[in-house]
Amino acid sequence: MGAATLLWLGVLLYLLRFDGVPVQTFLSAIFFVLFFGVSVTYYGRTRIVVDAGGITYRGLVRTRHFSFADISKVEVLQGPVTVYAIRGRRGLVHFTSFFAHHRDLARLLVERAGLSPLHA
Repeated sequence: MGAATLLWLGVLLYLLRFDGVPVQTFLSAIFFVLFFGVSVTYYGRTRIVVDAGGITYRGLVRTRHFSFADISKVEVLQGPVTVYAIRGRRGLVHFTSFFAHHRDLARLLVERAGLSPLHA
């Protein structure tokens, strides 16, 4: 995603060299720079830490802690990007298959929370 951000930033800078480029073209390039920039920031900031007491999820704007007893379900939503939804008494957090070792993390959470094994 970092490479995509740099690519679109390069496209935007390249477009600035020409006269008569439609405003929509600039807006499209700006959109992609922002989209990939936010994605890089999101994945750079997000952390999931598992310790003896439970998990701590640090997202883009919030940090939440769940004890293993608080976790009621770990859902696997298949698609082009797999999404793992962790449901607990204190709300919902999620992570995706963009994270290294995502399957191992999901299995560990299910095991430590005493839930039924994942089937995905």
